Amino acid sequence: MLPHTIETESSLLEYDSPQVNLVHWMHQCELLKRFYQAQEVIVIQHTARGDEVIVSASSDSQEFVAGTLLDDSCSILKKLIQSPIEGVHIDLSVAQIHDPSNPFHHYKNLLARPVLWPDSSLFGYLCVLGQDLDTQGDLAAHMMEPFQLLLQQELSLLCQHHQIESMSMRDLKSGMLNDLGFMMMAPRQLSLGRRFNAWAGVFVFELALTPELEERHHNLLGSILQNTVRTSDLAAHLTDTEFVILAFLDSEADMDTLVKRVRNKLYQLDETLELNVGYCFFSPDSTVRLANMLTLAKEAMHTHSTKQNPQQSKDDSL
Repeated sequence: MLPHTIETESSLLEYDSPQVNLVHWMHQCELLKRFYQAQEVIVIQHTARGDEVIVSASSDSQEFVAGTLLDDSCSILKKLIQSPIEGVHIDLSVAQIHDPSNPFHHYKNLLARPVLWPDSSLFGYLCVLGQDLDTQGDLAAHMMEPFQLLLQQELSLLCQHHQIESMSMRDLKSGMLNDLGFMMMAPRQLSLGRRFNAWAGVFVFELALTPELEERHHNLLGSILQNTVRTSDLAAHLTDTEFVILAFLDSEADMDTLVKRVRNKLYQLDETLELNVGYCFFSPDSTVRLANMLTLAKEAMHTHSTKQNPQQSKDDSL
């Protein structure tokens, strides 16, 4: 299974990661072009927008520059999707008679091997185009295997990097963002919220220290917070006892509503717990930095220690 941060239908050209070196990919295309004495060597990715050229060997034609979208209604490309792992050799002089939309109509032969993501789903194809590619006979497509494996190895490194990054940004016990994850993700969310003129609230929650307090109570609070926030909000486990929420709100009154919701849920599960809460409200044009937002919310928290009361709020909706 691929990391959730890997979007297989997004173009690799949109990724900014040292694990995939597209210059290295281009050099591999150059080597293949020399080996087969081909006219074109290209790597195509199957994306949500269609089949897109990711890299290609240098060529005078400039027909397959990076970012070029190919006509995915072409029967040749459909054949590539269904091609076996060992690759295919297609005589284009015959294929193009039946398919005028063929993007390879200037060429006589096509050698191709599928390139796969680590979970064996299709990434795209490594393609060699030329007039005379059958000198190796049935071995022609097999000779591309080492290059295919090199590309797949870099895709695997990209996925491993995302997996490690995802793990290091999350608290292992709760699965929530940790302090590093929050400080990396929150500025991005704030920037997005400001673009849409959304008001932001930063909340810090901590269970008051009492003789009855146990580790499971912190896990309970974390679970409540995760189930309280919306998709656009962020919830994180900052320290052993502190939790933070970055929420986008319609008005300042919504801050009290969110806090009351958390208090009510906590009371329903354990009425002996005491909760410290601090929060601050920021307008879309605010220039306050995230670290300062957190400081203000923590200062507010230290002035508010509230014991649970089932009558504190009857309002359980935002």
